[in-house]
Amino acid sequence: MPRHSRGRHALRLTAAALTTASLMGGALLTGADTSVAASPDTYKVKGVDTSHHNHDATGKPIDWKRVAQGNAFAFLKATQGTGYQDPWFARDFKAVSGTSLLRAPYHFFDPKSTRDGAAQADHFIRTARAAGYTGTKAGELPPVLDVESVWVNKKEVCPKALRADQLTVFLQRVKAAFKVTPIVYTRASFVTGCMGGKGQVFKGYPLWLARYGSGAKEPQDVPGAGAWTFWQYTESERIPGLPGKNGTVGAGDRNVYRGSLAQLRAMANLGGAPLPQPGTSWPTVKAGHKGVDVATVQLLLTAQGHATDADGVFGTGTEAKVKAFQKAKGLTADGIVGPATWTELVVTLKTGAKGPAVTALQRQLTDNGHALTADGVYGPGTEAKVKAFQKAKGLTADGIAGPATWAKLVAH
Repeated sequence: MPRHSRGRHALRLTAAALTTASLMGGALLTGADTSVAASPDTYKVKGVDTSHHNHDATGKPIDWKRVAQGNAFAFLKATQGTGYQDPWFARDFKAVSGTSLLRAPYHFFDPKSTRDGAAQADHFIRTARAAGYTGTKAGELPPVLDVESVWVNKKEVCPKALRADQLTVFLQRVKAAFKVTPIVYTRASFVTGCMGGKGQVFKGYPLWLARYGSGAKEPQDVPGAGAWTFWQYTESERIPGLPGKNGTVGAGDRNVYRGSLAQLRAMANLGGAPLPQPGTSWPTVKAGHKGVDVATVQLLLTAQGHATDADGVFGTGTEAKVKAFQKAKGLTADGIVGPATWTELVVTLKTGAKGPAVTALQRQLTDNGHALTADGVYGPGTEAKVKAFQKAKGLTADGIAGPATWAKLVAH
């Protein structure tokens, strides 16, 4: 996490010390990347991440009640390596727990400190538990592993001692301790440039990816692991509640969540909507668009009780129906079908289902090269095509079209 992992702390690094930092918005360590075109404003569930650096300028505590007025979640730095504890973590975590903010601690993996993932995991687990974090309390998000590049003599380089197998040890140990799958903070260019593209070590873990100053570009997918669940899009946004110099509003990291607030609350042990699958990616469909994805939106709207002509043209009528659906689901009614709207819109289908949602599924299968008649009936033929598509995309070939299958279909 950009300014929050850096080495001004009790590790007492040498003059040539390694100072941790995130991979800033450019294509550091690798060539150019490709990303989905959607700005952070597309995603309405926002949050912050903090550490002692948010207190450095004044020493004043963060006003967490004020932070909670404009944010839904917060990640707090707890530990680094095998011995460092953030001096503000326990106080901040207690204060955050008294607000509406969904919260979790994070650990910066420091291979310079040790190659032993178990030792770092144990240090993190002890510190988090001492602050009252369990991973299963209402309002607690999964714990986070932060894996980044390092700085040597003002240059960003790969940490030489980093070993993928020790990251696996850390993740498995933390997962066993807190009974929940951890989140991983990293960047695609780090995985490509520093881990030889072996992102499969993070497969199945929700990803929190950094990309700054990107305009309408989301973070690039991590090779072998997939797309982001959280996106850190800046390290310098003015956030009411963070202390600044001379009583000003402090600047800090800002993030968005790829889903609805109901889904994030479900991730935080508060029940509600089903969670999006780690690594899934949804397209943005809006006014002016045409084609099979628009027809899919229209058919799914009809299946959800908002009857719409399935002509494949996103006009004013479709926009009005999308807004009505979003309002009914408690989403921002902007008329744009992004990730949060898709995850509420899609319907899980299996053999025996009938209706417009099945027609949408059949049309998508045909568009993805698995041709069949769009008759709106989920029979053996449709099940066979779904299984073939799932197998081709590396999904569980169970013949049930759930959110993960829909995401792969519409992403095409």
